[in-house]
Amino acid sequence: MMPAGGNPMSEERCVQPLKRIRLALKAGTTAGDMGVPLPSAEIDYIFGIGSGGLTPFECLLNGRAENEAVAFRVAAAEAGLFFGHFFPALPNTAFGRLFDGRDEVHFDVRIMAVETPPPREIIKAMADLTAHGHGCDCGCGCG
Repeated sequence: MMPAGGNPMSEERCVQPLKRIRLALKAGTTAGDMGVPLPSAEIDYIFGIGSGGLTPFECLLNGRAENEAVAFRVAAAEAGLFFGHFFPALPNTAFGRLFDGRDEVHFDVRIMAVETPPPREIIKAMADLTAHGHGCDCGCGCG
């Protein structure tokens, strides 16, 4: 893979399943106005562990390198499908409330880090995802 700037990037530092990725997020009402406050400006998670495969959101990130940025917009009516398991129970979360009163939200996402997590961390993340929605106390309203 050849990131911006022309320097070859090791596949180790590219987004792919079972890597831990850290994303910096911005949201806005238009591509030029990224002033919508987010519940968290950074998200750290294990990529590609959802039981339904990659979400459309993850497909945008798949194969991209550290420090690469992606800009996109999501229609409010498609947000749950677009983000899938990445933001469980989307309408009931602080993140989901970004779509309240908006037909769409624009996002800028920068891939801050791509790392190989220890197997134990992957297994824990998969177990947490499997348990989600079955009475957990994650605060998203799923329980």
